[in-house]
Amino acid sequence: MKKFLLLSNVFFIFAIHAEVKIEDCASIESDVKRLACYDYLVTGISKTSNELVEASKENQGTSAETIDSGSSNFGLSKKKIEESGAVVTKNSLASSISSISKTFGGKTRFKLSNNQLWESQAVLSSIKSNNFRTKNQVIIEEANMGGFWMINKVSNVKIKVKRIS
Repeated sequence: MKKFLLLSNVFFIFAIHAEVKIEDCASIESDVKRLACYDYLVTGISKTSNELVEASKENQGTSAETIDSGSSNFGLSKKKIEESGAVVTKNSLASSISSISKTFGGKTRFKLSNNQLWESQAVLSSIKSNNFRTKNQVIIEEANMGGFWMINKVSNVKIKVKRIS
């Protein structure tokens, strides 16, 4: 019994020290290897070195071209994009503000020169609303955790927005 207890404790100690931790993944320099580490933490399946090399080659080929001509679908929900049958690979959209209106809740709606309608996620302060006026050039980018940022090209002030239509 003592041998079993000692053996199980030794095994448990080795298992604790051999476990991959999220801090270990964060310290990896290579984007592909870091992603593979996070995938392993979530799924428990690690990719082979050949799969990592192939993935890095694919990423190098597509990273240079992030803007697609399908700007009419940019900002729509995944469900609406699937209904239209289009594929969107675009990460940002450049346009200008053609008109601005306020909602009853105090949020601001922006109609862009490409006829898209975007709404601020929160009530804008006077400082931020002064940076987003008619005829200002803006860029709309995808945010990291979903949603979109509207960025003023001149001042680099950004606000969180969602597409209405």
